[in-house]
Amino acid sequence: MKYVRKIIVLLIGLVFFAAIVISLGMIFAVRNINVTMITYADAESEIYSESFNNAKTSLEVFKGESILFVGEKSVAGIVKDSNYTLDSFEKKYPCTINISLRERLETFSVSVGGMYSMYDSDGRHLRNSAENNNVNDGTPNVELLAVPIDKIESVAHIAGMFKSSFGGLRSLVAAISIDSSPEIEGYTERLYFNLRCGLKIQIVDYSADTAEKINEAYKKFVTLTDRQKLSGTIRSYRIGGENGLINADYSKI
Repeated sequence: MKYVRKIIVLLIGLVFFAAIVISLGMIFAVRNINVTMITYADAESEIYSESFNNAKTSLEVFKGESILFVGEKSVAGIVKDSNYTLDSFEKKYPCTINISLRERLETFSVSVGGMYSMYDSDGRHLRNSAENNNVNDGTPNVELLAVPIDKIESVAHIAGMFKSSFGGLRSLVAAISIDSSPEIEGYTERLYFNLRCGLKIQIVDYSADTAEKINEAYKKFVTLTDRQKLSGTIRSYRIGGENGLINADYSKI
C-alpha cells in the first residue's frame, strides 16, 4: 500500500507542476507588441503606412510565445531582411514587448550592368533602381567606384568617419573610389572622396589610422578658399613611418 500512496503523491505532484507550468505559460504569453518606427518618410504617407503594417505583421509571430524566451536576437532576425533594423527592445512583464525599428538609411549606389544597386549607411544591400536617385529625397546617392563587393561594408564604415568629421556625407560627396593594385608588391592603397564641389580627398594607406587621417584632411579643408575647393586634392598621410605624424596637404592637381 505504501507504494500506491507514493505513486498517488507523485501523480498529484506532477499534476500540480503541470498546472503551474500551464498557468505561467498563460500569464507570460505575449499579448501586446508595441512597434515604434523611426523613419525618414512622411508619417502620413502610404510608404510609412505600408512599412509600419508590414513590420507589425512580421512581428505577430511572437504573439502567444512565452515572453521569457523572446529575445532581442530573435526580433533582430525577423527584421534583418527588411528596410528596418532593430533600434531598441524592451520587455514589460507579464505580456508586453516594446520594439523600436529604425529605417535603414539609403546612402550608396553601385552601377551594375546599366542598373544601380542601392546600399544603406552600413553597406548592406537595399534595392535596385534604373537611376541613382535616393528613395527618400530623390537626390543622388554616393556612388562607389572600383569598390569590390566584399569591401562595401568597410568603405561604408569609413564613410561614417568622414561624416563625423565633415558633418555630412551625401550632400558633400559625389563618389568614393579605391586605388588598389594587389598584384604589385608593397603598393600603398588609397581611398578617394570625390566632393561635389570639385575637390578630391585622398587617404593614403586608408586602412591604417583612418579616422585620424580623415580628421587631418578636414582641418586642411576648412583652411581652403572657395576657389581652391573647386579643384585640386587634399592628401592625408603619415610622415616618418609608424611613429611619425599624420599630415594633410593641398595641391592644385
